[in-house]
Amino acid sequence: MAKRGAAVMLGLLLCSLALASTSANTTEVEDETRVIVHGEAGASWTTTLDLDASLQGLFWVSCLACEATVSDAQGNTLVQETGGIEHIHVAEVSSRLTLTLAFVDEERAEVVTFASTMATLPDRPAPGSVAETTMLAMSQAGDVWWSGVHPVQLSAVWSGASTGVLNVSADTSAYMLAQTEGPAWVDLLLHHTSSEINLRLIVQNDTSETNHLMHTLQDGSLPYAHRLALDEGERILIMVEGTAPSTAVALTMAAHPMAGAMDHLQDIEHIIGHGGQIKALDVNETDAVHLSPVEGTELLVHHLVQGAWIATTSEPISSASTVWPLPGAEALRLTCHSPACASGLSRTSASDLGSGNDAQGYVDVSDGALLDGDTTGHLPLNGSRSGHLVRATHDVADVLPFFIDAWEESIHLVKVSVWSSEPVHVELIPIDPITGIIDEEERTLETLDGQGESLSAQFGRGAHLVRISVIDADEVLNTTWGSDGVTLNYTLEMAHGVVDEGDEPWFEPDEASQIWGARVRWILGFCFLIPVAYLAHIQRRRTRLANLMRVQRERLRSIVKRLDEGRPVEQERRDLHLALDAVATLEFEEACRSWGEPDLSHRTDEIALAAWRLDPRLAKEGAHVLLVGLAAGPQTWEATALRFDAPLGAACEVKAVEPRFMHHGEDVFLDTLREDTVVFLTVELDGLGSMVDLEVNGLVEAEPRAARATTSLVLDSDEEA
Repeated sequence: MAKRGAAVMLGLLLCSLALASTSANTTEVEDETRVIVHGEAGASWTTTLDLDASLQGLFWVSCLACEATVSDAQGNTLVQETGGIEHIHVAEVSSRLTLTLAFVDEERAEVVTFASTMATLPDRPAPGSVAETTMLAMSQAGDVWWSGVHPVQLSAVWSGASTGVLNVSADTSAYMLAQTEGPAWVDLLLHHTSSEINLRLIVQNDTSETNHLMHTLQDGSLPYAHRLALDEGERILIMVEGTAPSTAVALTMAAHPMAGAMDHLQDIEHIIGHGGQIKALDVNETDAVHLSPVEGTELLVHHLVQGAWIATTSEPISSASTVWPLPGAEALRLTCHSPACASGLSRTSASDLGSGNDAQGYVDVSDGALLDGDTTGHLPLNGSRSGHLVRATHDVADVLPFFIDAWEESIHLVKVSVWSSEPVHVELIPIDPITGIIDEEERTLETLDGQGESLSAQFGRGAHLVRISVIDADEVLNTTWGSDGVTLNYTLEMAHGVVDEGDEPWFEPDEASQIWGARVRWILGFCFLIPVAYLAHIQRRRTRLANLMRVQRERLRSIVKRLDEGRPVEQERRDLHLALDAVATLEFEEACRSWGEPDLSHRTDEIALAAWRLDPRLAKEGAHVLLVGLAAGPQTWEATALRFDAPLGAACEVKAVEPRFMHHGEDVFLDTLREDTVVFLTVELDGLGSMVDLEVNGLVEAEPRAARATTSLVLDSDEEA
């Protein structure tokens, strides 16, 4: 029997070890209540025990020459003995007691410290009588349980277990009462007795009692565990009789519900529980539930079919088994039939083509779901898929579709190779795409060894079928559902080739398509002409404005005059920007005359430039506004930059350019000036400088070129004067 106790004992022991002084000693846990202390000569070891008021605590030490002392929290010695001790202390108030071992020689001491949470009764209570009764707390599904074997025993590691310390003799018996809130399994675990005792367990109700257990126990037969069922309205009387003048006894009691769910430990795929508890699992027809019960476990299995729970056998499962759901089953229910259950639980799927479903075993060309691949999906024309023939569920054949998407009158060669652990029947079933019936002349059936042997046939377009089946089909169908038949796993490998592509389909459009096709083409044609019309309008307006500027002179003076007359600056600035684009279509000399006499001009064989000061009122971001014109010669300038260099004072910074060229610091980057082209732009400068030099830099035929005006452009007209 598994040597396990309730958690309260383990908790008390861990507490004691945590507070123990182990000077030159080592300790080891023999079971959850006994501690073995290896002490050296002159060493000491201590541990503590918390005890509630009016309850008993046990101190038991077995050694040869060590000195054992029990003292209270104030340091008062309660008992002190040499060569071992057995002391039961009844606390008047809640207190903490200390056990100290002093070693004279090097030796090994055995120690038991135990605190009671159950009260003892002075007399034997009669059925239905009122007496102090301990209410055993029920373990919960979320508690951590452990399982043992020989036979199966379950206890719970949870807070709230009940412990008892008794003092009996040949003339004095001890009694304790325990009860549960409802039907439950009650575990009693006897940890310690200093001499032989008689243990009796009596089940009482309001009117009668029944002797459940009478057993004689000695220290050498411990720990001793026993389980019994307690119904509603019943209580258990624990009666201990001694055979020696004084005997100390320590025990633990635990309760587990009879009904409810078994605990499923997902991490280790394990279920544990007590008699009457259940575990429900959602399943489908291809799920296999594998159970591996430990010794003493008995599980009943029921299948949920059309709202009713059905059992395939009345015999419980007590050994490793695989449960296959009945056809149409939606769930399985596992019921703990034995007093306690512990079993491994795992699930596998035997679906075909990874679809989650079992392929049907019969050929039905009228089944649209089969031909469309809605049940299992289609086999790939080039690739492989796996399936299963489960003898335990009478699955002796699978019919799997594949689909050829091609033109009419096309011919295709399909080869099917089979890999399986045993020989199988393989049948290729072509379906006429026009009539929808099986082409019996091309139907092929062979037995393949399953080691990559293949079968080939020619097919037309559309859906066709492959049927794979076991050799011993009749023998399998005569077995019991869910038997231990071997599952046949197989893999089908498909290869496809085109023999004849057939006729490419062509469909003449109907009258409505032709009419609407023509209308749409006209509509799209007009839509495509809209951008062309817009560009023509822009170019016409640009030409008209350029012709107007050709006949105008001193346009800049007109701008100043209109500003003086109160015309809005924004409108005048907008007209100026439009004129920049239009005047660029004129010859450079004509363009310069349209603006008026330039304030600065410079000309070389490769480039010409001119600059005008504009009214500062036209500026948005800078302090000075300049109009600059550039005309490229017979060669193209690349990577062109226009620089405004202040020869005196602080540098000027370009704040804005129109049209919007990139600029930084003193430079405006014009990129490429193609041969015989004209560019006009306005530049806003900001800075403290009073004049700037205009310089053009770039590459002509990949060689650096530069042109710089010979005179500076004065920014302030007053200074120029």
